[in-house]
Amino acid sequence: MHAAFATGAPCWFDVTAPDIPAAAEFYTALFGWTAEDLGPEAGHYTLLRQGDAQVAGLAPATAPDGSTVPAAWTPYFAVSDAAATVAAARDAGASVFCEPMDVFGQLTFAVLTDPAGATYAIAQLITHPGTQNWGAINGPCWVEYAAQGAPADAMAHYAEVLGWKHTDAAWETAAENPYQALSPGSGGHEFGGAHHAQPGEPAPFWSLTVRVADVDAVVARTTELGGKLLAEPQDMPGPSRVAALADPAGAAFAIMSFGA
Repeated sequence: MHAAFATGAPCWFDVTAPDIPAAAEFYTALFGWTAEDLGPEAGHYTLLRQGDAQVAGLAPATAPDGSTVPAAWTPYFAVSDAAATVAAARDAGASVFCEPMDVFGQLTFAVLTDPAGATYAIAQLITHPGTQNWGAINGPCWVEYAAQGAPADAMAHYAEVLGWKHTDAAWETAAENPYQALSPGSGGHEFGGAHHAQPGEPAPFWSLTVRVADVDAVVARTTELGGKLLAEPQDMPGPSRVAALADPAGAAFAIMSFGA
């Protein structure tokens, strides 16, 4: 596993796209990223970069069996042994959507579905650097899980498989379904959270959050570029300001601004 990532920490993100060039145009215009199509031998998987740093990827919306999958962002969590982690995930009630697969000797990844039905991925990074601009402006900064029931119950799967710590957030006051703050079991900074889904919110569901300088400006630019506003900007503990968006193909993601 790449030394830059603690076991279980988010290490990569990609979004399935029915039209990769159109998705590349949207995200590069929205966040100032650049796009590199890796060619037909890679299924036209496209790297998204911020300067020289790799941020995320665009993947064809095609399942291993050739069927079409919905447009959606997927977080990858760092592991030292992809095959062993998949076996542990199966034992913990997960389904395997994509068995461990080598990618040009750079990494081995697998795509799973947790016992509640949320999709996530794991990656054993070898030479692949993973997401390099975590927490930077226009870089990923958080992952969020929307749970149908108690967030702590949903996170028990990830604690068993990936060794996470999940605790009631420091600011949480609710006694029922308290928000869970997520961190690597080996210690380190919080990298995400889990909340009880609101009525009408897709769940169970993992989402990516990108840090931006100005949430309201990015919301306006998203709609200009053909995306959608899913949840109006709001101020949150931290303090931070967040909004939920979707790209033109329907893949949901969030944006967040907060102090240095």
